[in-house]
Amino acid sequence: MSPTVRLLGPTLIDQIAAGEVIERPANLVKELLENAIDARASAITVSVEDGGRGQVRVTDDGIGMSPEDAALCIQRHATSKIASFEDLMQVRSLGFRGEALPSIAAVSKMTITTRPKGALAGTRVLVEGGDLREISPLGCPPGTTVEVQDLFYNVPARKKFLRARQTETSRIFEVCQRLALSRPELRLQVTSDGRVARQYLPARSLAERAYQVFGEVVLHEIHAEREGVLLDALLAPVEHARVGARQLYLFVNGRPIQDRGLARAVAFAFGDRLSPGQYPRGLVSLRLAPDDVDVNAHPQKTEVRFRNSAQLVDRVTRMIAARLPARPHGDAYWETRIGTYGPVEGRAKGASDSPAPSPSTLAEPIEAFRPRYSNGLRLVAQLRDRVLVCESSRELLVLDRARAETEARYDALRHASEAGALARWNLLFPDRLELERPEQLSLERNEAILRCLGFDWSALGERSYVLRAIPALLAEARPPALFKRAIATLGSSGDPSLGTALLALAETAATPNGEPLEEQGAEGIVAKVRLSDDRHRACVLGRVALPFSATGIADD
Repeated sequence: MSPTVRLLGPTLIDQIAAGEVIERPANLVKELLENAIDARASAITVSVEDGGRGQVRVTDDGIGMSPEDAALCIQRHATSKIASFEDLMQVRSLGFRGEALPSIAAVSKMTITTRPKGALAGTRVLVEGGDLREISPLGCPPGTTVEVQDLFYNVPARKKFLRARQTETSRIFEVCQRLALSRPELRLQVTSDGRVARQYLPARSLAERAYQVFGEVVLHEIHAEREGVLLDALLAPVEHARVGARQLYLFVNGRPIQDRGLARAVAFAFGDRLSPGQYPRGLVSLRLAPDDVDVNAHPQKTEVRFRNSAQLVDRVTRMIAARLPARPHGDAYWETRIGTYGPVEGRAKGASDSPAPSPSTLAEPIEAFRPRYSNGLRLVAQLRDRVLVCESSRELLVLDRARAETEARYDALRHASEAGALARWNLLFPDRLELERPEQLSLERNEAILRCLGFDWSALGERSYVLRAIPALLAEARPPALFKRAIATLGSSGDPSLGTALLALAETAATPNGEPLEEQGAEGIVAKVRLSDDRHRACVLGRVALPFSATGIADD
């Protein structure tokens, strides 16, 4: 009987390991960027072609490698960053697993060109499909360049799962932006298909770097320290909040991470200022002892494990909540929760100082303390992607979903406009569009209003235009449709005004009835309905009085 258990060959082992570390070109760029930063680079250039599938090249001005180190760096588990188990428990570098370069080499054609500062000659290493082809001396500038071509050329099953060029390029830009935020002093340039797409100049502070990324949005700075945890945060006002945490950047000891618990802690600190499912835009950077965090928890190092996760979540919530801009009449949300949540640092005198709950209670703060909406409503169901059923203490209401969302968006736009805070959202990929003659005339007549709304564009030809930015509050909308609707509305109005345009934009950005909407989005709509407003009452299709209160006890 032939054996059924066998040892895998080294090539297949390398390809399996590569699959854990390198899922797509963005992972490849992240690994190379982290290596460059660990090599003490002050300037890095990232060049990609065809979304990273054709070529990725990362050039840095770091310390470079000797011929011996260049030959070793492509071997599995070769690293200069740890030497003992104790080092593993106190990792201070970004990359250390010893898998990135050999994993990349296993599924591509890779060339490494490197020279230490002060050395007379550099070294070139050629690797194809994990096999070393050549090591030779050559002249090159100090630093290191890693060029990767034909990613997944020898693993077609993995290559077919890559997304469209534009999608993969967008993910690469996202990785570069996170690294730029984590290292304000770094000069980083990103080119795509020969065009400079992103450029981050050295910044003097985290705040200056944040403004390079978030543009015109005013960010509230928070600096705090609590029980060995240092926190630096820059957070946008609540009107810029988004459903989902994609625009909330988290860093631990300079490492970009994804952590659902920390993101919820940040959102929870805002209390009822944010609707359920919403997260603020901005960044939160934490510094804590290296032995309090395990950065070896994920092959791609995007997730970490904390020694005392619940306590950390609690501290982050308290530090942010205590330093958010105060409301004119206080924060009733926090005042009513002091007794259950424990004292919040920096609150007014006289607030009750009840003991804080056990750490396990605070591990998931959103679920544990999910409030009712401040308007007294609660979502019950979404039916046929058209209506929202919600309840108050005395009745069930059926809302027209699109109408309710339109009014909520219009209110947000109007309030931002009145406060002079209608910010722009710069498009990752500008849209090209054609305008008819009437649209062009409206564009020329109403340019001031359109730019005040947050649009930015320029002419390409006789009828062609490129749209570069839209209103930040409508970042999820379809940019060309939004722009054309604003132009058409202003062009057809006898007396064009900002208010007219705002309502048209709100209608265009709302999810049309009949199209699917995630539950978080539906919750956000219900949370913003104000039945005391005539316009909001118009979205109510029907209501049914309940013979019992929300607690189940009859009113009579």
